[in-house]
Amino acid sequence: MAEEETITFEYIREIQREEQKIHSLSKIPEDFFDKVKVYLRHKEHLSKRKKDVDASMEMRNIRRIIEDIFNRRETKIMEQAIISVRTGIIPENLTELEKEFFEAVIDFLKRQREITINRLFGIDNKKKDEEAEEQEIEFLEDAEDFIGIDLKKYGPYHKGDIVFIPKENAQLFIKTGKAKEIEGE
Repeated sequence: MAEEETITFEYIREIQREEQKIHSLSKIPEDFFDKVKVYLRHKEHLSKRKKDVDASMEMRNIRRIIEDIFNRRETKIMEQAIISVRTGIIPENLTELEKEFFEAVIDFLKRQREITINRLFGIDNKKKDEEAEEQEIEFLEDAEDFIGIDLKKYGPYHKGDIVFIPKENAQLFIKTGKAKEIEGE
């Protein structure tokens, strides 16, 4: 779907079939929904001008298909947001508008997760502040990006990088031999 396509009923159906077929988000053009909107306006204009019943029925079908595509993508984004909060993995094939939605959902889920975990484990603000304490380390090997104890994204880091990260995460890297502590002056 990467190449530039003219919007047609069949092209919209092809996008729908692709979205139905795969579990992840399918690749759609960034301006797909904008082009569909223009296409629908054009079809609506033609159906009114010619009083074309077939065009009117085609418009209803297109709206139904577009709603299905949107709903499927929305569901996939929500599922990916939950996975991303836990793993830090960002889904591919998001449009710019979907990226904004995804980031808003991620922010909400992180806040909710933090509140819930704090309540479950009785973490008060003093202990939370201690957990937020940072430590300076030097990476002894490359490290992929990760979600820290403070639920923020860190990395990726390369061998030799010297950084401040949450103390609990720093201790884990030190313990596994992937980093060393930088002694304070």
